[in-house]
Amino acid sequence: MKSFFISIAAPIVKLFPCWAMLYTLKSNPYAQKFQLSAKREIKLLENMSLLHTNEVNDRIWHKETLLYGFQSKRDNPELFQLMINCINNASLFDMAYKIAPEDALKTKGYTLDANRVVMACNDNVDYLYILVDKQPQSFTVEVVRKLNSKAKNAFFSYVFTKAMWNKLAEIDVVLFEEEKKCGAARGCLSFLLNQKNYLPNLSPEQLSTLGDNFKSWCEKADVFIVADKMAGYWKQNQDFEAIHLLLCRMFSTEASSIRNDKVRALLQMLPTDISYYRDDLSLALDSGIACPRAFKFLLDFNDDVNVNYNIALCIKQKIEVKISQADFERFNDKQKKKILIALAKDGFLSHELLAEVSDSSTKTELLNILEEKAQIKWFEPLLQRPIQDADVHILDNSYKLKKISGALQDLTFKNGDWVQKFVEMNWYDDKHIIALLQGSYIAPIRQYMKKYGLTQAQFEALLTSKNADLAPQAMLFLRKEQDNDAKANF
Repeated sequence: MKSFFISIAAPIVKLFPCWAMLYTLKSNPYAQKFQLSAKREIKLLENMSLLHTNEVNDRIWHKETLLYGFQSKRDNPELFQLMINCINNASLFDMAYKIAPEDALKTKGYTLDANRVVMACNDNVDYLYILVDKQPQSFTVEVVRKLNSKAKNAFFSYVFTKAMWNKLAEIDVVLFEEEKKCGAARGCLSFLLNQKNYLPNLSPEQLSTLGDNFKSWCEKADVFIVADKMAGYWKQNQDFEAIHLLLCRMFSTEASSIRNDKVRALLQMLPTDISYYRDDLSLALDSGIACPRAFKFLLDFNDDVNVNYNIALCIKQKIEVKISQADFERFNDKQKKKILIALAKDGFLSHELLAEVSDSSTKTELLNILEEKAQIKWFEPLLQRPIQDADVHILDNSYKLKKISGALQDLTFKNGDWVQKFVEMNWYDDKHIIALLQGSYIAPIRQYMKKYGLTQAQFEALLTSKNADLAPQAMLFLRKEQDNDAKANF
């Protein structure tokens, strides 16, 4: 129905051009019904009456009108600029590019696609400069490869002059391809290879052909970048000396900058029969880096001191799971026990390893650890919802079996309702009663003192805590002859 009335009204409205133009906004789905002829659009634009009341860019125009505007740079520069600003698609760009290429390239309403970027840059180097500034993201490896020699050389030089280092690094494979025939490419690539944080897109094989530049990069670039890029290649080519030198660089950096995982990975690449392996391993251990793959070497040399030290480091850094079964079998009982306990605490102990434990006290200790972890896994979600009778029942039975773990008791202090429940049920052990008295849950502290009384040690814990203001009342519960009336009023 609306379309019907517009069909009737539009011809009448078009009798009044300025009025009709009010309805030619791009946002109006019926704009074309109100659009004037190209001749009348041009007449309106020449008169400039529209320009003072409406935005040209927001309206639809005939191609003939736009073409007229593109051709009016000399006679009507204001109209020309308004029409240029209307460019928002490839068709309009192509039309304007033939008439006023530089202005068409500079328009902000249209980003050239890859093919048009290549076309414009190969047409004129000056156009390349415009586009690098306007849309640098368009100069991908594929686009730069399609530039002619003159445009490529200009691109490399201009990007270097503008200090667009990230763009140079992004297209380094093209610099590599061109460096033998293009001085600008060679200079740019040499510059990159002297930067500490340059991460090449080039393959290790390509890098290794760059002679002194490659050597400079290996020595100056971030040691971990070099390791990520080259270590596997050097191992494959059995260039263990290069890996050794990389390790030496790592150990020469600040201790806080050393990445343990990278050191371990590089050590693992070195054969244990080469002369410098022992020195590299000693440096790693001296730096506090656990090396779980080095136990065979240490055991073969009967280096008990470093075996024990390495076990301690593996446990501290929670990578004891990376110790091989073959190495584990060669440890003594004391060493095995340490590793088994660590595996249990970190959640890595397998059923097979547990089944092989013959010492009853060790097995009991492991089972206690596993049971504690199981309790924590069950209890943690309970902190996020109201206490339920079924949960209390499970804990009550556990308490009777004396199996409420200390770690679970620790968790209750994250939730006041559970603190209240544990006090009510008298589930806290001595250590956690002390923690309760020194904590921030005042009502449960009062409840505990009134219901169970305080030992001298518990009173002293309260007295030396932030809750010392409760001490005068708490003294009531230390007396042998207690004043029931005083208690009732507490």
